[in-house]
Amino acid sequence: MRRKLIGRKLKVARLAATKPLPLRHPDIVDAVGSTRTAQRLEDGEATLLTYPVIGTLCDLYGISAEEKFELQRLWRLGGATTWTQPRGRSVFGFDAFRELQSHASVVHQYESTFVPGQIQSESHMRMLFGSNPTLSAAEAEEEVQIRLRGQQSFWEGTHPNHHFLMSEAVLRFGCDAEQINRLIEADSLDHATVRYLPFAGGPPHHMHLPFILLSFPAENDPDIVFVEAQNGYLYFEEAESVEYYSSGLESVADQARSIKEFKL
Repeated sequence: MRRKLIGRKLKVARLAATKPLPLRHPDIVDAVGSTRTAQRLEDGEATLLTYPVIGTLCDLYGISAEEKFELQRLWRLGGATTWTQPRGRSVFGFDAFRELQSHASVVHQYESTFVPGQIQSESHMRMLFGSNPTLSAAEAEEEVQIRLRGQQSFWEGTHPNHHFLMSEAVLRFGCDAEQINRLIEADSLDHATVRYLPFAGGPPHHMHLPFILLSFPAENDPDIVFVEAQNGYLYFEEAESVEYYSSGLESVADQARSIKEFKL
């Protein structure tokens, strides 16, 4: 999937250039060797291209230095099925998770502490960002506006099917009636479900860590688990790792309750 992400990014940049370049363009052929190889690269298929070639294409397509750096770094990882991205998008540019999510067909998201950003009410956002001691008032407001814009695709229905599961602790950490109603509203959407794990069920097995499981429409695209750590982002493609997280979801399926059953 990482190679496919890079191929898609290069294709979008090639077509979005001031003067879109055909794959047969001499500069592209000189860089990769043939039009066929260029097509295989954009399709995410295996090639023998090295990371300097990715850099050459980035320069040719006008990709920023930050994104070029990260695309080359990810390309150098080769066939690794577990990979990371450091925090600090302003430095590393390319947000792999957003790209992955935009191509997913089904998303399972488990949260143990915070209401997922897509379904936060505006007042809840302001409470969370306003209580962050590392943000100034202006920075907190900027984060609120970014999150509100980021929610639009979810509420407009241009999002993959999204299944939210939360610990009851999430609902007890500052959620008011407005936020609970927002969750109920999300649960009423055709493309979303919102459930929670009540305290009465005890600590859920394998569910102490928030994660997102992404599934894709193509049969040969593996599921991917995304975990947001303190200082970076982790991606797991290996079947054994993905199974660990998916089995956690299955193990608590009987305990999960509809958000409509929750009482403050």
